[in-house]
Amino acid sequence: MEASVPAALIKPLEWQQAIVEIEQQGQDYPWTEAVLRSCFDDAHYESWGIYVPQLCGFVITHSILDERTIMNIVVHPNERGKGYGRELVSVVKAIAQEQQQSLWLEVRSSNTVAQSLYQAMGFSVVGQRPNYYQTADGSETAIIMQWMAGH
Repeated sequence: MEASVPAALIKPLEWQQAIVEIEQQGQDYPWTEAVLRSCFDDAHYESWGIYVPQLCGFVITHSILDERTIMNIVVHPNERGKGYGRELVSVVKAIAQEQQQSLWLEVRSSNTVAQSLYQAMGFSVVGQRPNYYQTADGSETAIIMQWMAGH
């Protein structure tokens, strides 16, 4: 018998300190609190959180005209593997579809789990940025992926 996963609630995210905590625990090279906060002061950024019942993950997007970019997505390490990242991306895809926007993201070349998720959700690799992300040994390539509404 499978363990039941608590029902998740996804809603627009308002600033809260838990965002910083999840970012720091969920990323090897986390954004600073100042950078995170700046995303809540700019009308071009929209964010959604996933609650089970407390905040356990979020996605931050940037939208200009017919393009939306997933700038940051993170799920707390204790909550990974439960489909919460997929749910967050699904919400963003639905909004992009509704607004007839293409959806973009960049992902570390070493993050094959995320790349597989994005490809399974209809994203295609469209390019790369060499030496884009910081690593302990220097840098690594960013894989650029795109999803097109209506395709």
